[in-house]
Amino acid sequence: MSVLLVKDMNHGFGDRAIFEDVSFRLLKGEHVGLIGANGEGKSTFMNIVTGKLQPDEGKVEWSNNVRVGYMDQHVALTKGQSIRDALRGAFQYLFDMETEMNLLYEKMGDCSEDEVNKILDRTAVIQDLLDNNGFYVIDAKVEEVAKGLGLLDLGLDRDVDDLSGGQRTKILLGKLLLENPDILLLDEPTNHLDIPSREALEEAILTYDGTLIVISHDRYFLNKVINRILELEENGVNEYLGNYNYYVEKKKNPQRFEHFESLAGGKTKTQINEEKKKKRALEKEEKEKQKKIKELEDNISKKEEKLENLQEELCKEEIYSNPEESERVNKEIKIIQENIEKLYEEWELLSE
Repeated sequence: MSVLLVKDMNHGFGDRAIFEDVSFRLLKGEHVGLIGANGEGKSTFMNIVTGKLQPDEGKVEWSNNVRVGYMDQHVALTKGQSIRDALRGAFQYLFDMETEMNLLYEKMGDCSEDEVNKILDRTAVIQDLLDNNGFYVIDAKVEEVAKGLGLLDLGLDRDVDDLSGGQRTKILLGKLLLENPDILLLDEPTNHLDIPSREALEEAILTYDGTLIVISHDRYFLNKVINRILELEENGVNEYLGNYNYYVEKKKNPQRFEHFESLAGGKTKTQINEEKKKKRALEKEEKEKQKKIKELEDNISKKEEKLENLQEELCKEEIYSNPEESERVNKEIKIIQENIEKLYEEWELLSE
């Protein structure tokens, strides 16, 4: 499934064009390396896809309901905050839910029976969310990530203001890994990392099944964690489907790859023509398949948007406090979840 679509993007500064008619699609699960000479727009590209900068022309669209995580090394950590608290910040939304639940329990002593029932309904919803999102194993997750990045040895109660630049980078990276977003955007993540921390990062990315875009000058790191290259050059983008070694070899000797890809293998003209016909038929079939996949993706996006709206509606007091309305919304949610599951099954069959 496509998670990012960039179409006909143009952008520049003054008289200098950085991107001209750039178009590409980023698929779910792809690990993409963004490379290019200094000044070719890597940071500008990252600012555009994160919404910090709007392109002069064109379209940049994320699919619905995806969580994007971006490691910005310029983000300041709060003085007086411990390493543990900084990492636990990845789960702040869960701590906010717990606070709400505890406040509701405190109110129950002064409430009528009807109000108590409403509170119990709401706290049950919150409790399910906490359980399903691993709230009660947060400290174990924090310590696991901290250990991998070499932060455990520093002491998790240590003030972040006492740390070096490299140690601060590890905290930002650790927090991002704990958030586990659908799309991970990393800008020079191995800067300031020692070898054990870099190995921990590599291992985390290799087991990460989301989508990754990474800017890095670390060729060894790129070669281990990516499966696609986007090369930024003056006025454009070149794509290479492979790791960093493949990119280097194809740049060095493009004719060699073209030769192997077009080699007929001593076949007769008739055999070659028959293969061309089969190829055109397969291309037509693939085109129809991609059209169907696109229709499914659009349908899934609409259903997921509807599901999100219903889930938000369920959290409104006028809904969860009304048994009939609550039952109606829950039934709608169940129907849409079943529809989405069937659509995903069909999408997965077509995508194999």
